Amino acid sequence: MTVESKLDVAEMHGQIWEVLSDGLPVVLTSHSRLDGDAVGSVLGLWHGLRDKGIEGHHFFQPPTPAMFDFLPGMDRRCEDPARLPEAYNLVVVDCGTFERIGDLAGQLGGRERTVNIDHHDGNSLFGDLNYVARSASSCGEMIYELLACGDVPLTASIAECLFTAIVTDTGQFSHQDTTPEALRVCAECVRAGAHPYELVRRLFLSPSAAQVKLRHLALGTLQFYRDGRLSTMEVTEEMFQRTGMKPLDTEGLAEVPVTIQGVWGSALLKEMPGCGYIKVSLRSREKMDVYAVASVFGGGGHTHAAGCEIADTLENARRAVVQQLEKQLDAAAAE
Repeated sequence: MTVESKLDVAEMHGQIWEVLSDGLPVVLTSHSRLDGDAVGSVLGLWHGLRDKGIEGHHFFQPPTPAMFDFLPGMDRRCEDPARLPEAYNLVVVDCGTFERIGDLAGQLGGRERTVNIDHHDGNSLFGDLNYVARSASSCGEMIYELLACGDVPLTASIAECLFTAIVTDTGQFSHQDTTPEALRVCAECVRAGAHPYELVRRLFLSPSAAQVKLRHLALGTLQFYRDGRLSTMEVTEEMFQRTGMKPLDTEGLAEVPVTIQGVWGSALLKEMPGCGYIKVSLRSREKMDVYAVASVFGGGGHTHAAGCEIADTLENARRAVVQQLEKQLDAAAAE
């Protein structure tokens, strides 16, 4: 089910807490190729469970971005699913489908019940309980409300994790889903001990020299279409080799093209080393819908931030994506 009203949310919170407190350990995870909302939401809930005396374990499909290593609890993650309890309840956060967990999804045979917590359009409702709130800015916002329903005090550790989740998924509060509720939750996190300056500095303002070089190379690929209302940018496998960087080191790069004056929609295309496909990150402004673009290629996300994977050459992928972006641009301009 998806939750659309406060009554629905209250009922769902109660059902989730019944599962989390049924005596079994709880295992938490999120999608492969972690972003800030995924890791921050999982860690925030993990801390909250431990504070209530509930045994919790968290793991992520490796590799994980080093930029999140500073978050409290990240060093306690389980890296081998074989070491998880024999029986447990599973909480999957920020995944539109179960398969988004990654290769390790096939090793989760000990789960009794699965709780699916997500805010993306098109969620497949794969859980025994499906807490899907498409109007939420982030899963971090949803976890905050879930913890509040469970009377879990907002500690500094939880606050740091949830602030990270929200500030990253709202593009530092620049996305159109930056709601008053998202800002209220962040304000509560700051009151509880999250330090915005320090968190933003670590997340966005401390790139390595190699990351800056990678960004410089990517900026050289900028192309514009339809009188500058669409843009694309690329990161090639050769760029990764030259800089020693990996796809995980491109966090935040997808936001660059859409911030250019006059651009309504953009795509960052990355050649995934050794994988044979192109990872496409889509962004938009105004009324333009990039979720519709991602859906054409089997991807998902939100109206203004979505993604997909295309098994083709970089040139062919760019051509196909631009064609779909043009369709959505025309639809938006006609409104």
